[in-house]
Amino acid sequence: MIPQPILDWLGNSVLESDRTEQATRERAVKRLEAAYDRLKARIETMYLDKLEGRISGEFFDQRSAEWRREQDGLLGKIQEIRKAAPAPVEQAIETLRLTSQACQIFQRQPASEQRRLVQVLIQRAAWKDGELHTKLFEPFEILRHSNQESTRKEKGLGGAGCDSGIWLLR
Repeated sequence: MIPQPILDWLGNSVLESDRTEQATRERAVKRLEAAYDRLKARIETMYLDKLEGRISGEFFDQRSAEWRREQDGLLGKIQEIRKAAPAPVEQAIETLRLTSQACQIFQRQPASEQRRLVQVLIQRAAWKDGELHTKLFEPFEILRHSNQESTRKEKGLGGAGCDSGIWLLR
């Protein structure tokens, strides 16, 4: 069993690393947005120069087209950074914490809240041979099937960790 201080240290290290990565991504996005805004200001200034006759329409068209292509490239990079960014680790840790406490939380809820949750999870339920059989809504049915398969496979492998005591609540 891993001592609690080590678990706390690991958790804090992961959270700090995640925050650093998030900040780095945000700085990169801000740099790209600033570059985009500079190009926008150049195009606007050049447009005024065109209107005042300081530059030709042909020159304006060439340069503005080039700068707009650069802007499109910058927007693409910003979207890539934002799309590639994983959910914050804090959310994942909180989700895991709540998931591990789901049974206790459910039992403390009033019957109306319990009923609402059951209606979200269970598509169909029926008694058969003295047992309750349920069909869950997707993706819960997929998760149940996956968990059943994992359990079935682990039972075939002695000592696979399925019944490991370190995961028991104390």
